[in-house]
Amino acid sequence: MPPDSASTILIVDDEEHNRKLLELLLRAEGYRTLTAADASQALAAIAGSPPDLILLDIMMPEMDGYELAALLKADSVTLNIPIIMLTAQLDRAARLAGLKAGAEEFLTKPFESSELRLRVRNLLRLNNVSERKEAEKRLIQMAHFDALTGLPNRTLFYRNLAAMLSRAEARGWCVALLCIDLDHFKNVNDTRGHALGDELLCQVSSRLQQCVRIRDTLARLGGDEFGVILAARDGEQRAHLVANRIRETLCAPFALTDHEVAVTASIGIALFPDDASDADTLIQFADTAMYQAKGAGRNTSRFFKARMNTDALARLDIETALRKAVENEEFVLHFQPKIDVRSERVCGLEALLRWQRPGFGLVPPGEFIGVLEDTGLILPVGRWVIGAACRQIAAWLASSVGPVAVSVNVAGRQFIEGDVERDVTHALQEHHIASNLLELEMTESSLMRDAERTVNTLQNLRNLGVGVAIDDFGTGYSSLAYLRRFPLDKLKIDMAFIRGITTNADDAAIALAIIRMAHTLKLEVIAEGVETAAQLAWLRSHDCDQVQGYFFSRPLPAADIDKMLSRSNRCTG
Repeated sequence: MPPDSASTILIVDDEEHNRKLLELLLRAEGYRTLTAADASQALAAIAGSPPDLILLDIMMPEMDGYELAALLKADSVTLNIPIIMLTAQLDRAARLAGLKAGAEEFLTKPFESSELRLRVRNLLRLNNVSERKEAEKRLIQMAHFDALTGLPNRTLFYRNLAAMLSRAEARGWCVALLCIDLDHFKNVNDTRGHALGDELLCQVSSRLQQCVRIRDTLARLGGDEFGVILAARDGEQRAHLVANRIRETLCAPFALTDHEVAVTASIGIALFPDDASDADTLIQFADTAMYQAKGAGRNTSRFFKARMNTDALARLDIETALRKAVENEEFVLHFQPKIDVRSERVCGLEALLRWQRPGFGLVPPGEFIGVLEDTGLILPVGRWVIGAACRQIAAWLASSVGPVAVSVNVAGRQFIEGDVERDVTHALQEHHIASNLLELEMTESSLMRDAERTVNTLQNLRNLGVGVAIDDFGTGYSSLAYLRRFPLDKLKIDMAFIRGITTNADDAAIALAIIRMAHTLKLEVIAEGVETAAQLAWLRSHDCDQVQGYFFSRPLPAADIDKMLSRSNRCTG
């Protein structure tokens, strides 16, 4: 039995005895058969179950074999089904007509069974080889090219880069590697949907292709990241020109289905052989430079510098250590007193996060808070801060200290990706404390990241009795409209304005305007960063409600702050 014996063959002939004879011969060879008396039946059979080969008689009523063959070859679904035409005509014109219609082989009636068997076997084998080659081509395409944009993928990009570096080393060329990342692309997917996001990526890839030469390599490395390999004697200058061209090309808005979207890109550039001599390191350095471009405000490009790698390694070290810190509970809270301006007594505390890193001591918050927010670790750590603050409030309630209000800082990412309302209510219930003893502080920018959701969360918490304060006021939006929109109780003036209130007329004017505006909206005002008696006197004379700063106390551990919380040193109302 031949290896292709499981194949299905459709016999199309208007004479029944011919169909039966062909069925008998083919089934004896192990083939499965279908039969049709005319073109209509043939098309129905093919639609139900496409055969592996068709034996097609030329002379048939309604539609002859030539017409049916041409119809099948014009359809992409049936294009690759091989056809053997059966004919009693011996003239050359009939054969040419059959070839023109798309037939691969001919059998002249009457024919011997051995000839039928060999022609069917050979054509099926030939077709199988072609299909295998086509399948191999598809596999190669899938393995090396991006399905969405048609650009080379990361695998082919790496291969081309390694080959280019080898040629460049032999010929003394410079190679520039550009790592291109779209800015805020996630916002498009989140607000417009992934279908429009994919459409945008296709249009971006088309524009990027206009910025490079045929001999350059442009690839989609994954997500919204693209890579470019440039080979030139003046690699740095060429890379600079291409990077600028890319940024200019992307400036024009993209017309998507029913939407117009603007997008920019951050570009990192690394050079061979100046920065690195191997593909992996070159890609790593270009990626590092790209993140530097993002950190510089996005929509710009940066060449790799050795200092960047040092910073990147230090950042990676911090990230790794912070993940362990979360697991090992290495965080502690320090507390800075808030002072009533009139009585100069403690009227509350701000809880401030500190990291006791093993082998390093107490790490300043400026070195790790930003990393917590960038990595998303702020979610579990922020939840811990709320719980730890409530636990400390409960400890003071159970001691001679008594009730004391504590404020905690909440990042914008906690509102968007976390569940601040659940975290707060859980902590209050777990530690059995009154909600008015807890206050949340957030910056202007964090309020605006998802304003509608944040307003709803804050309103629900405020209805429970939790206080809400805006932190670092004056450094962000500073809008009267959003102050009226958000459910706030207090406003904290950023220390940048407090520092100069006694020496700089502009700072004094800004601070005074903030105080008056807040009081008009019935908000209490807290001045941060008070360090001198003169600053305190100015704030008192202009009716500021509370202050905090090193003039009274730096942030202290809970054990050291108990003395300040004795009833004789605290506000009673």
